Amino acid sequence: METQRDWRGLAQLAGFSGQMVALMGSKPDPTAQVLSQWRQGSVGLLRSILGQLDRWDIVNDTQNMMDHDAVLFLKRKEETGASAPELDADVDKEILTIADVYRLEQGMEPQRYDAFLLFADEDQDFAMQIMDRMETEYGLKLCLRDRDLVGGLTFEHEAIMRLIARRCNRLIVIASPNFLKSEANKFFVTFATALGIDQRLRKVVPVMYQRCQLPPELTYYFWLDYSRAGKLYDFWTKLHNSIHSPSNMQSSRTNLPAIKANGEESCSLKPQPVLEHNTVISSNWKDEDPADSCSLGSENSSTLSQNFEASVLKKQKSLSLESLKSKTFTKLLNKISRRKAQLAEAT
Repeated sequence: METQRDWRGLAQLAGFSGQMVALMGSKPDPTAQVLSQWRQGSVGLLRSILGQLDRWDIVNDTQNMMDHDAVLFLKRKEETGASAPELDADVDKEILTIADVYRLEQGMEPQRYDAFLLFADEDQDFAMQIMDRMETEYGLKLCLRDRDLVGGLTFEHEAIMRLIARRCNRLIVIASPNFLKSEANKFFVTFATALGIDQRLRKVVPVMYQRCQLPPELTYYFWLDYSRAGKLYDFWTKLHNSIHSPSNMQSSRTNLPAIKANGEESCSLKPQPVLEHNTVISSNWKDEDPADSCSLGSENSSTLSQNFEASVLKKQKSLSLESLKSKTFTKLLNKISRRKAQLAEAT
């Protein structure tokens, strides 16, 4: 039996049964039925069957359309196969700024900033000048609401408070009549002031851009005046130094030079022990006789002095903030003073 050169021949060579072919023939478009029901078919196999049916005319007429459809099919398949990763709630809640997105994606900590720049919308040009000079010339990293915050934060004020409290070392306040019209700006300044008092940090860096009547809580700050002129007053250098936080804080002073007085032998003053951060130094340290720290030329006294200093440093390192506030610390200072007196008598 000769194979038909129309849709019936295509259905036969595609492997459909006679009953299926008869069913397809009852449809308005049998060829479309063949192509839609042909599960194992492909563009290459279709061209091969059309060649067997000696229908090269169809192959030539549909060549470009088949190639175009094949490209679209593969593209859609690729797009469908790509799936967005599932959100991690713990990671997502840490994203406050655009920089956080890239850093967390690379397994890094959220972005920290040297300062958050707070200003009125009307003072944006001056704020941009500060941003440009501090970041370009001095290499600082500032945080600005409109530039850095990501969209979709549920409570904008809460996000800014988190940035000021946890991610920004300072808060730069650009004061002007327009700034004081904003209740939100005044709230953020009050919030940062309270943080500074609680943490004993110099949190707020106030800049007077345009003269205005300051609220009482801001009057006690030392302000950087942009309009002030003078040979000893460099506003931009002063602003940078006020923002900058040294990354490597020295834990002890360098040795002081030898001191001579009234023809006496010079004594090399040794550095005073430095207490941990936020520790209030007792007045007992200030009342010490400088002679107690001098080397008197005796090997024995030098060794005793070194052992004493090592003992003091060791005890200081073990002190917690709570113990400094208790009577225990006072007793320790008295004990140290007595020990120093004994050393002085021995020498």
